[in-house]
Amino acid sequence: MIPNLEEIYSILEKERVPHHIILHSEKVAIISLFLGYFLRQKGIVLDLSLLIAGALLHDVKKYQTLIYGGNHAVEGYYFLKDLGYERIGKIVLYHIYYKPSHPLASITEEEIVYYADKRVKHEEIVSLKERFKDLKIRYGQNFKAWIRMNHLEELTKLIERRIFKRLPFGPEKVLELEKIKEVRDVFKRASENSSFGWWNLL
Repeated sequence: MIPNLEEIYSILEKERVPHHIILHSEKVAIISLFLGYFLRQKGIVLDLSLLIAGALLHDVKKYQTLIYGGNHAVEGYYFLKDLGYERIGKIVLYHIYYKPSHPLASITEEEIVYYADKRVKHEEIVSLKERFKDLKIRYGQNFKAWIRMNHLEELTKLIERRIFKRLPFGPEKVLELEKIKEVRDVFKRASENSSFGWWNLL
């Protein structure tokens, strides 16, 4: 079961997710939808509505855990599971605790949202290099954390290669999504008609 857009934004409102986190999540969702759309053109089976929902809700518990402690990916998973959205909850969980797929396995919604999240610094779409530079400054406070950040960066580069070797453009194309201002309208149009023209938006 996947909630519609109105229900997703209602969840974010009820959970008092701050505006800046919603803006971040919308950027993650527009990247996820964009990649998912073109991967589907290449025959990869992906649910675009699931991508939108997972991306928009991936930080649903982040603000709460910043205040009260805990892990926002784990909290988000159990929260959504309790609402009956366990499949979305797994996307939320894996955006932090991603389990690498077999190299020959098909690309999943979890993989796309994980990657898309690593392309958004705060509310701005950036390169992986810029995003991990920021992450290392914020979270690499000791040697163990620094090693973990380096490991995640290499994992994300592998995912990037997996995704873009199937697409007719490179990772730099994602930066053009920053031009899109009315992202909710794009989500709505994509939900109603998955064949709308992306190139008219860029």
